[in-house]
Amino acid sequence: MSKQIVHHQSQSLWNYTLSPGWTMKEVEILNLALMKFGIGKWRKIINSECLPGKSIGQIYMQTQRLLGQQSLGEFMGLQVDLKKVYLHNMQKKNVFRKNNSIINTGDNMTQEERKKRIAENKKNFGISPADIALIKLPRYHVNSQTSFLSHDEIMEGNFTTVEKINNLCALKKDILRKLKKIENGEIEETFDEEVEQKRRYKKVMTDSDSSSA
Repeated sequence: MSKQIVHHQSQSLWNYTLSPGWTMKEVEILNLALMKFGIGKWRKIINSECLPGKSIGQIYMQTQRLLGQQSLGEFMGLQVDLKKVYLHNMQKKNVFRKNNSIINTGDNMTQEERKKRIAENKKNFGISPADIALIKLPRYHVNSQTSFLSHDEIMEGNFTTVEKINNLCALKKDILRKLKKIENGEIEETFDEEVEQKRRYKKVMTDSDSSSA
């Protein structure tokens, strides 16, 4: 990787915060994966097997902290120098922050504004195809499926409201997918504690959907 990219790998200035369940080594790998595949390419990162056991929700939340901002829309699809973006965000004044990440308190961007921001960010923070080609990721061959935080871990963890919603939505989809397989006879139904917890959560989510209708 070029000297310019390596320069921005300096840990002394990049004081991002770790999401629960992440190690420094895993975050280093995530940083490389985001530069290689692009922000928002969550499924490609999962399929690359460089971060076994990490869910899309977990990757999304740690990406927010790497960039230093909660809103990722203006970076979706981009391959950028994340540390350069973080340092740029740390220089901004008169903004609200949580876990060192800028919180969006204004109106949502329009589609045109979003396209303009993406183009600007690509110009200011994008990395070259030559540098991208040099990125090598570790690959761990695992048989287990993507893991998800439990309901209690989400609610009791040190998460923002947005992070809780993202994790709960991911957990809900996983539960419904597994229950569908049980109903179709694709996997054997068991009655261990994990299944019972998922059944209870499905009921909670169903009751919640009914009450909000």
